[in-house]
Amino acid sequence: MGYGLIDVREWSIFVDMVTGERVDPSVLGYDIELVQSIQRIVDNNPYPGDFEPESIDWVTDVACELNNVYRPHLMILSYAHPYFLSRFRDISPSTWSDTVSRLFESIGRFITSTGFTPIVVGLGSMTSLRDYIDLNNIDGLVLSGGGSVYYAGLFEPSTRDLTKIERMPGIRRIVSKQEFINEFGGSPDFIRRFPDYLLVAEEGYTFKAYGGVGRPVYRIPAKCDEIPVYTSLNTESVHSLTDLKTMIMREVCSKKIALFILEAIGDAEFRLNHVKCSNKENWFVYTQSENQYLAITTGKHLQYNSYPPGYKYYVDDHETREHPYAGPFVDAPGDTVGKQLRVELGLRSSAVGNRSVLTHMASGADIAIECLARGLYNYGTLAAIDLGS
Repeated sequence: MGYGLIDVREWSIFVDMVTGERVDPSVLGYDIELVQSIQRIVDNNPYPGDFEPESIDWVTDVACELNNVYRPHLMILSYAHPYFLSRFRDISPSTWSDTVSRLFESIGRFITSTGFTPIVVGLGSMTSLRDYIDLNNIDGLVLSGGGSVYYAGLFEPSTRDLTKIERMPGIRRIVSKQEFINEFGGSPDFIRRFPDYLLVAEEGYTFKAYGGVGRPVYRIPAKCDEIPVYTSLNTESVHSLTDLKTMIMREVCSKKIALFILEAIGDAEFRLNHVKCSNKENWFVYTQSENQYLAITTGKHLQYNSYPPGYKYYVDDHETREHPYAGPFVDAPGDTVGKQLRVELGLRSSAVGNRSVLTHMASGADIAIECLARGLYNYGTLAAIDLGS
């Protein structure tokens, strides 16, 4: 996974991204001028915070500066500010309109100033919260952490639990592990981590259970069967969000590609002419979580990545775990577009984003600069650097 520069404004430190231990940047074996340039970018661009509209411009500004010093063939820019603002603030329609306008103006600025060929994908609109499904008072354990607002893992339920949950308002379906695997299949790690039952909520409902968000929520992702995609490239083969990686791999050898990932942006907000692609696998609809990011950047649906919704993340989270700065990820995903470009084609990639660890873990980019934010608390900035194989 390489090395990371953590900058919290008052001080900074270089760390080994696998072990978390401090390292001396002079012995990394990397181009010292490049490392120093990355450090200057981080120093000169402190992260404004998840709720600040300037965080939109921060992504674009940092990406422009990173392009100047590294000249990647692929740049991935992910904008999460609209998601955080819409979900956790009761904003007015005018504030929302201004936010969307600022977002698309910032995207246009990057394209104009760099000459990258854009692929712009909106991850889907938001919808008002209808109600919570409170699962704190059952015999079994329910986990509803992360961004999977419509999915929760149920472990060791009693017969009474299953009957009670099935009758709750907002429950769409209860799927046993065996039923899911029979229908979807899956990689060994995905199957191993899959909960005993997967709970699926109706649109507008979300779970209140262990690992869930403690802050007041105003909106949650809508269940969008399709999401918008804009590009000047040929989109005839783009039927699913998993086809976007194939498009990038096909085109990146002949032109510089910028992949823009826009959270909380669906058809209603999309300001560019676009086509639509599927945002689901069978009945499973992606909802702005690590599964959706990985489907885009690995070209594989959720069951062929390693992390099912509602899994017991704490089982793998211990004091000696590897990748301590990777959030819920235990291992670096192996089929990301950035890693494949680096290892197989010898092409450069970079990523900048404000959805925290998803920026470097989902992209697999050589250089990824992201906000170091946890639970909406702003701690600084992380630059992850992996220039090896």
